[in-house]
Amino acid sequence: MRLKDLLADLLREKGIERIYTPIRMESRDPIQQIAVHVANGKINICKAEKETRFSYSLDGKFVDKPADAFAGNCKGEMILSREELVEKAEVNFPYIIVDCSFFDLHSEKEKSRLKVQLKATLGVIRDFMWDAKLVVTGKSIPSSILSNLSPNTLLYSSIADFIKENSVKNIILLDPSAEKVFTGEKAECYIIGGIVDKSGDKKGLTGRIGEMLRREGIKFESMRIELRGDVVGVPDRINAVAEMVLLSVLDGLAVEETIKKVQSPLVARWRLKKELPKISKRVDGRKAFRFVKKSDFRQFNWLNIAFKDFLEVSRQLGFLVLSDDLSAEIEKLDFDPVKRRYIFR
Repeated sequence: MRLKDLLADLLREKGIERIYTPIRMESRDPIQQIAVHVANGKINICKAEKETRFSYSLDGKFVDKPADAFAGNCKGEMILSREELVEKAEVNFPYIIVDCSFFDLHSEKEKSRLKVQLKATLGVIRDFMWDAKLVVTGKSIPSSILSNLSPNTLLYSSIADFIKENSVKNIILLDPSAEKVFTGEKAECYIIGGIVDKSGDKKGLTGRIGEMLRREGIKFESMRIELRGDVVGVPDRINAVAEMVLLSVLDGLAVEETIKKVQSPLVARWRLKKELPKISKRVDGRKAFRFVKKSDFRQFNWLNIAFKDFLEVSRQLGFLVLSDDLSAEIEKLDFDPVKRRYIFR
């Protein structure tokens, strides 16, 4: 369930089937955008006072029918307020905490990337929930880094301050070094390390977040997101981690599906580079070589790659990509060191 689904359910209970709004649509999902605006306190929903020529159905389709309700700065009879929507929504949606306690360990370039990833994470939050479900923690984050965020985003000096003030109990820390694997477990709060690791050695910093929580007496579970037994190929950008979690816990997708959905071709190629040597075959001789079959590409439908990626990674590894027929013939060959040529077995 996303916030739009809750909004649609509440409106249907009130006999509303179509809605009109004058706000500029910045999303391909108009009902979610309306829901976010309502939850952020920017608009309310009232009875439509004037007949409109078009509207949106509650499943987000643009229709040539008059609206039952108006979403905007209402002057008519109120149908749904921010308070009613948020009260119903609070129990259904988790907090995403991005902890930036280690902000000062970043280079200027990494700080700039962190700013970009925080903005992208807010965009992800808005696709599923609303702005107040994003929490950014850390004492030394300058306002310039936070400038892309919403006034509704929650800012705290530490995770512990937020958790204690809001009485949050069920907490998952997403740590690539954790022993337990995340399989879509639901929680009130998911913690992501605000760490951009492009220089220096930042390995283990997320684990140190866990140490800080233990010192505060806060109970939590550490979990890693992995893809078929390995973290290689799992997107690690802050916004990507948030999206994978929300696709799993709110949309009900399997974790492997969420990884493929969020995975960039570059990250997918990293994993393919690790997998291809496992299935390649070696031909010995004066010029030994390795090869894979074109049809091997089909084995990797769990990665977000195209056939051109398969060819490129094979080239980088120095592997030939052969047709299945030619591969079958080559597999019949043996190199005869006396005759110094290949012979059929």
